This record gives sequence, C-alpha cells and structure tokens, in this order.
Amino acid sequence: MSSPRYFFAIFGDPKPPSKDTVESGIYHPDPKYAPFKPIPGDILLLYSTNSYAEYPKSSPGFGVVRRLDDLIIEYDYNAFPKPIPIRDIRNAFRTDDEAKLGNIRYASHWLFELNKESCCAVKDEVRRLASKLF
Repeated sequence: MSSPRYFFAIFGDPKPPSKDTVESGIYHPDPKYAPFKPIPGDILLLYSTNSYAEYPKSSPGFGVVRRLDDLIIEYDYNAFPKPIPIRDIRNAFRTDDEAKLGNIRYASHWLFELNKESCCAVKDEVRRLASKLF
C-alpha cells in the first residue's frame, strides 16, 4: 500500500444536496479548482470559510477518503477536540502551502494538495491546543 497523500478541502456555506456539511462525510469539489483526485486512504484537512457559520475560518477536523467518483469524495469524518483557526493553520504550514491559502477567497469548494510536513504540523497544533483543554 502506498503512503497517503494530503489535501486541503475548502467548504463554503453548506447547501445540500450539492454542497454538504463538513460532518456529512461528502465533499463536492468544484471541478474547475480540483484538477486531480485523491484516492482511498488519502487525508483531507477540512477547512470552513467565513461563510460557513458553524466553523468560520477554521478546520473542524480531517477526513480519510473512502470512495470517490466524478462528482463527490466520500470520507470518514474525524473531528478535532476544538476547531483550528486559520491563523494557526497558516503558522503550521510550510511556506509553499501557506501561499496556496491566498486563493481561498476565489473558490469556496476548492481542493489542493498539501505537503505531508504541513499536515503533520497541523496535527501537532491540534495536540497542543487539546492539551490546553485538560
């Protein structure tokens, strides 16, 4: 089995059935902004834009890709103990991945590939923030 790849999946205001909630385990990437597809086992860092009222400008969790077709990506949703704000994500990301975040304002259902180091740094940030809860 190959190592997973890592992606940043951006959610705007959910409007089912074509734009689902983060917790639903279903992602509808805009094909214009997702020129590549993850495969089962890949990791999605799930991010909600300011238009997503429940988790504005934060990452509430991650997903492990289960299945996909031409229109949707299905994933197992895993919530963080507390959503990670965008400023902490920016601080954790490598410079090249941080630069990609500047394009969020142009598309609310955009998918881009991340470096493993950026994703692991966010995981470390989750641990740091969770340790403050207990």
